[in-house]
Amino acid sequence: MKNDNLALLFSLTRANSVITRRLAVHGLDFSDFIILYHLNEAEGKKLRRIDLAQKLGLTASGITRMLLPLEKIHVITRDQDSEDARAHYATLTKAGEQLFIEASATMNTKLEDAIPADAEKMLPEFSAFLDKLTENLLPPEVPREPKIRLIR
Repeated sequence: MKNDNLALLFSLTRANSVITRRLAVHGLDFSDFIILYHLNEAEGKKLRRIDLAQKLGLTASGITRMLLPLEKIHVITRDQDSEDARAHYATLTKAGEQLFIEASATMNTKLEDAIPADAEKMLPEFSAFLDKLTENLLPPEVPREPKIRLIR
C-alpha cells in the first residue's frame, strides 16, 4: 500500500539533496548561500547566531559548524553582543556582500533554468505548504533566557 505522506517526504528529501549539490555557486554550497541571503537581508547585515540557526532549522552547534568555514574565508565575522555575554552575532563582511551579489545573479540564472515557467504560479502556495509542514514538525518555542548584562 502506498503512503502518500511518506512519498512526499521522500521526494522532499531527494529534492533537497539535489538542490544542495546542484545549486553550488561561486564556491558556496546552497546552505552557505542561504546564510549569506539571511545576513544580507538582516538589519545591519548581522543576526544573532541563534536567530540564524532558527531561520535554517538548525541547532546552535549546527550553525556554529556551518559558519566556521565562512569565517575562515572572511565572508562573515563573529561579533559578541555588547549587552549579552552569551550572545554572538554573525555579520556579513564587505567581501561577503560582494560575494553574495555575484552568487545571487548566478543563482537567479540557475533557478530560471530549473523552475518551469508554468510552475511559477504554484510557488507561493507550495512555499506556504512547506512552511506549515516545517512549523508542524518543530518543537514548541522554548522561552529565551533573559539577557545577562556585562559589567564594565
